[in-house]
Amino acid sequence: MSKEDFISGSILEFKVPLNLGYAYCKILDFRYIREFDGVLVKVFNHFAKEPIKDITILREKDWLFGARRMPWLPGTRGKGAWKFKGVLIDENDNVIPDFKYCLADSYLVENPAKIGPWDAVKNINNYVPSDYEKVKHLEDTVLSTRPGIERRTAMEYCRMHGRNIKKLFDLNEVGNKIVYTQMMNVPVYSTIPKEIKGKAIEVNT
Repeated sequence: MSKEDFISGSILEFKVPLNLGYAYCKILDFRYIREFDGVLVKVFNHFAKEPIKDITILREKDWLFGARRMPWLPGTRGKGAWKFKGVLIDENDNVIPDFKYCLADSYLVENPAKIGPWDAVKNINNYVPSDYEKVKHLEDTVLSTRPGIERRTAMEYCRMHGRNIKKLFDLNEVGNKIVYTQMMNVPVYSTIPKEIKGKAIEVNT
């Protein structure tokens, strides 16, 4: 997928590890704000045994987890490529979620409450001092690769369905461990109160 023909709001399909079928995501392009990592991927909470034909059914689906930042547009050609399915434009596509950031390697820490300081990251590149309790429900700023998104999707499925992730994924493998720790450091997305999904808790609330 080239920069020239990419349309923000594009829907892509990918295969989920563990033979869990197919999943779908929306790609949003904010590289005009931050070119290096201004691509956001938002995975729908929808799994299908066979590829779906009508992507409009995704309009009624919530997200499986919070938006993740990517260093480039996901490829749509070659082995393991994601498949372009169409475009779904929504009025919320221009709403950039907040992220959390800590100078320490929070994605490798099982209890991030013990490290700091923490920032709430607004509009992708505006770092605002905060504390862990106000940002703990947000995704971190660590970049996700295409395989990383696929693994996170499978792990989230397992977490929601009570499957033993540690038996299904080798957590001695660094990539798996990072994705697993990132996931476990945020609540299941559907349990986050609507008013703070993708938003840092403000000081005066």
